[in-house]
Amino acid sequence: PPLIFVIGLQDYERSCLISILERWGTPTNLLPQEVTNESGQGKDRSVLYARGGIFLITSRILIVDLLTHVASPKDIDGILVAHAEKISNESTEAFILRIYRTQKRFASDMINTTLSSGAVQQESSIIQSYKYGFVKAFSD
Repeated sequence: PPLIFVIGLQDYERSCLISILERWGTPTNLLPQEVTNESGQGKDRSVLYARGGIFLITSRILIVDLLTHVASPKDIDGILVAHAEKISNESTEAFILRIYRTQKRFASDMINTTLSSGAVQQESSIIQSYKYGFVKAFSD
């Protein structure tokens, strides 16, 4: 399965999302997995990521995993950013996306294929903020 990270959710939003998916009858093995500071060390998370799936993760944990190579951008199929209208160029989320896109492109260039530069999905209720200099992390 693909490896997808969801960042920017509050604790109650993560719980609510999983609860709704369970009520809809989503099979347990297809539910997103929460990654918190109680999810073990980097080596434990590395094993989780290798299996693929959707991970609801804090930005703090994901940036550490990217910088320590526990999670490799070349293996990540997408990052969904909740509340993207609230992040700034200096935020951890923007830094994550810059690392992801830069390394994804570098990996693509190295193997000389037409791999995508990585899906970055912006989730926001304020569409206007996308039109007016939102965050450079979302643009090429």
